[in-house]
Amino acid sequence: MTLPFFHKTSVKQKKGSLDSTLKLLYKKEQDDVLQPEEMDENFFYKHLTTQFRSLFSESNYVCIPHSKSIQGLLFTKDIIEAHCFQRSPYFRGQLTCTRQKEKCVSLDYPVITTVSGYKEKRTVHILAEETVYLGKYRIRVCLIDRLLEGEAPKKYYHKPTITIPPIRNSKSDLEFLNMFPENLEALSELQINVQDFIGSFVYIKGYNTCTVERIQHMCIKTYNTILQKNKLIQDACRIPSGHDHFQELVENVVMSFLHKKIWIQTLRPLLRSQDDYLDSISHAYSHVILSQYSLRYPLSEMHVSCFHDAISNFQKIETQASTPLEKAAVLKSTLDLISSAVHDSVQQFGHSTSGKQIGSYIPI
Repeated sequence: MTLPFFHKTSVKQKKGSLDSTLKLLYKKEQDDVLQPEEMDENFFYKHLTTQFRSLFSESNYVCIPHSKSIQGLLFTKDIIEAHCFQRSPYFRGQLTCTRQKEKCVSLDYPVITTVSGYKEKRTVHILAEETVYLGKYRIRVCLIDRLLEGEAPKKYYHKPTITIPPIRNSKSDLEFLNMFPENLEALSELQINVQDFIGSFVYIKGYNTCTVERIQHMCIKTYNTILQKNKLIQDACRIPSGHDHFQELVENVVMSFLHKKIWIQTLRPLLRSQDDYLDSISHAYSHVILSQYSLRYPLSEMHVSCFHDAISNFQKIETQASTPLEKAAVLKSTLDLISSAVHDSVQQFGHSTSGKQIGSYIPI
């Protein structure tokens, strides 16, 4: 009589199942190991260097949490500030937060430990470190394995209920915000701040830092208030692309409110002579054919008619675009049309494009 637990087939099945389990555990362990990443691809780093540029430039040591540790995190001003430091003038090996002076950490490479001011004691590990230069200033940027303060949600949903519009248009952007009753407080406060700005704004050449900071404050305040009140937008912003689109949307709405005061009433009259000069240059060059430039065949044979779509599109920069983001979008789409026209022309002449297209040489 053969006992069940001596059955060879059963043993093989159990062994195979054990091997599969071990492989899955090993794979999970490998997936959990954080590898150094490019700073320029890190969402936290991009948010800090674009939306909190002044804070970044004032700091001489910055901690950037790894992308995997912040998936689904909503970035607040407090979280960002809790990761930007200056060296402590009192204690060697310690760093003090640039803005939140009560917060302090100790640095014992490759370990950083919170000392005071933080909600809880944490120890994080440095995965990589590099130096960023801003003019004559040097900033040490280190990639850490987790946040020093704050916590990303354990359940991270990739498909939010709503989608933040990716195309910027100040009218539709404002309509989108007005769809939600939760946004009423933020928009009412924004209107008050806009009226205060319009009533006190004076342009003084060379002294615009304060103006820029006031506009940034309005954008950040509106952004934070909406995120605190509106759960649907909050969930949509847990995805990096949704977060970027919402930031742009808020900025676009703010700048549309300020467009008349800043551009039409202030800057346009001051820059009129420069605009006229650029118009005269554009008019003069419009009569020069491409064959008179040092362009290779067949590009040198392209006629102005090839660029009619690009020219028509570029004219929207005055008629349909008012905010900086809208004008940048028109400029980018114009370059895309130029690149497409060149590509089509080259293909028509029986050649294949080699190297970069025209648009690749002009970063937006």
